[in-house]
Amino acid sequence: MISVASPYLWYLSRATGIVSLCLLTVVMVLGIGTATRAGGRFLLRFEVAELHRRLSLLAVLFVAVHVLSTVIDSYVPTGLAAAFIPGASSYKPLPVAIGAVALDLLIAVSLTSALRKRISPAAWRAVHWLSYLCWPIAVLHTVQIGSDMKHSWMDIVVLACVALVGAAGIRRIAWHQGAVPDGARTVLHPHPRGAAAPSRSPRETCPPPGPGDDRRRVASSRRWTGAAGGSEPSAEPSDDRRSVASSRRPT
Repeated sequence: MISVASPYLWYLSRATGIVSLCLLTVVMVLGIGTATRAGGRFLLRFEVAELHRRLSLLAVLFVAVHVLSTVIDSYVPTGLAAAFIPGASSYKPLPVAIGAVALDLLIAVSLTSALRKRISPAAWRAVHWLSYLCWPIAVLHTVQIGSDMKHSWMDIVVLACVALVGAAGIRRIAWHQGAVPDGARTVLHPHPRGAAAPSRSPRETCPPPGPGDDRRRVASSRRWTGAAGGSEPSAEPSDDRRSVASSRRPT
């Protein structure tokens, strides 16, 4: 493996590690939002899912750069095998092993997501649940081995990530119990989850009249003399016509 001694690789490893943690946090929150059908006026449901997918790819890219920069940097004696095999590193074995476990889980989730159309939904869902285990392990790896944890601003970053995921997790539990209504309104689900569809008046349920409906009603009213009372059509002349006809006969 190529080894390069450069402080820039160390800076790159630190920076990409912090950005990876922030991206994984946002991906985690968006994933929970997708699972709970989150959506609103400013961010629709399909936009939440698409943003979750794109940021997941970006997070995987930053994690890859973080791992490669750490392995290439000769200042830290971490081999390529230690990045994937827990316990294979002589440098801080436990924190590096925790990072290797997080990386392995991330690879499993990413591969099953890429092959989602070729595997069963149950298998994809079972592996995707590992993301709830991958994120806290990544946070633990950051806390134990992060060089910037001695700074207060890094503590704020980690606490903010934990608070965001914790709030999203509470929302998912509340949504699962039915305490939070479904915010997504789509063609298949036009109303929030658990809410009854609004009642419609007969005018809204009946189709609008066509151009020939008025003429049909006029013709029908002419044929039926007792349409309002529901009587049958009469073929005999009325009493008024009989009296007029009898008065006109010669006496």
